[in-house]
Amino acid sequence: MTVALTAPRSRIRRVGDAIRRRPVVLLVVLGLSCAAIAWLRIPAVAQGTFWAEDGRTFVSSAALGGPSVHFKPYAGYLHTVPRLVAAGVVLLPVDQWALATTAAACAIAGGLAVVVYVCARDLVPWFPARLFIAALTVLAPLAPREVLGNLANVHSVFLWALFWVVLSRPRRMRTAIILSVVALFGALTEIQALFLAPLLLLRSRDRLVWIVRAGLLAGMAAQLAVTLCWPRAENTNPAVDPLSIAYGYLINAATPLVVPQSQIGHVLVATGPAVGIAVLAVVAAGAAYVMVRGTRGQRLLVVAALSGSVLIYVASVATNPDTFYDYAQFTSAQLSNAWLTRYGVVPSMLLALVLPVAAAIALRRRHRRPALSWAIVAAAGLAAALIVAQFGPQLTRRSYGPAWQPQLAAATAECHRDDELRFVNLKETLGWTVTVPCVDLTGRADADH
Repeated sequence: MTVALTAPRSRIRRVGDAIRRRPVVLLVVLGLSCAAIAWLRIPAVAQGTFWAEDGRTFVSSAALGGPSVHFKPYAGYLHTVPRLVAAGVVLLPVDQWALATTAAACAIAGGLAVVVYVCARDLVPWFPARLFIAALTVLAPLAPREVLGNLANVHSVFLWALFWVVLSRPRRMRTAIILSVVALFGALTEIQALFLAPLLLLRSRDRLVWIVRAGLLAGMAAQLAVTLCWPRAENTNPAVDPLSIAYGYLINAATPLVVPQSQIGHVLVATGPAVGIAVLAVVAAGAAYVMVRGTRGQRLLVVAALSGSVLIYVASVATNPDTFYDYAQFTSAQLSNAWLTRYGVVPSMLLALVLPVAAAIALRRRHRRPALSWAIVAAAGLAAALIVAQFGPQLTRRSYGPAWQPQLAAATAECHRDDELRFVNLKETLGWTVTVPCVDLTGRADADH
């Protein structure tokens, strides 16, 4: 028996030693794997379909505008990373624009998973827990619906990564500079980075920490200036009542952690908010354990995650009210087709990190109360399994097209038929259109005359 136990432990130790000797290899594998997971969670039709602003606003503007479009505000704030990516996409053949946009967004998610893994090192030292938390970047259950694989909502993934960047403590100047650049471009893409401002009061005397935060502060300042000078249009819909906001939080942030998207409506009809409340109860138990047994940094992490989870969802719905958020007023028939919003994706990630953190602490202290420690590890393992079980392709809001490539033949023929035609409009999601210069379809330099 001793030999049987020693061999696995020896292999685990060798794996750990290999990771410590070649951390860059691990980071590359992690980034590529998470990018691939993001890609695979998006159905084939959706991969080749523009989502919302991706085509109409970012790619179309990059095809028609000059360099200044990179700094053009949209809906009240800057979208720097999407605009820069779109500028690269339009250098490719037109038939690759939609696929390239999806692939680039998946690659960004993979890179940000690496950022989360690096930044979580001190707070979540147990490798499996930290790896799972990093993978949440692409494994969040509702992420494929509107967040993964598109530029319009890549800001949500940045917000999740910036949460970890703010809490991180780099040990080397090189790491601090890289994280500072990530923080700058993240804040220049996601105005909700302003919610992280209270966390900037932590570890104020650490020079490397402030190198990282300098990038974040610069981006936040630019976003604040833009939104003050070019505010977004006011939403005139009636406010969502507090009970519906609370119910919506359970539906969009808590319930998806244990119930697949396709079954959420059925579960709501059968149990109402019970499943979501149960999820919150388990998370609260894990949080309580962290508050008693964790380090100061881990306690802060959990408090920030839970408060941020609620704040982000409430602020998102309160500033974008609509009738489909009135969950508390829904009939059973309406609940069976309840609207699932991207506003729950980051809040669900912040909820999901609590149990892995608790498990990491429990394993470190398992010699004191082994039964409790293993119960916490088992609960975290079950929670992780329920999330990983939703790995496969998910229904998205672009699963039914209109796909990009099938439209190109007719558009190209239209440009060839009319020598005076300068632009054509191709269909994308939401009934929107993407304006494409005929010169990009025909290759005729005179098409722009």
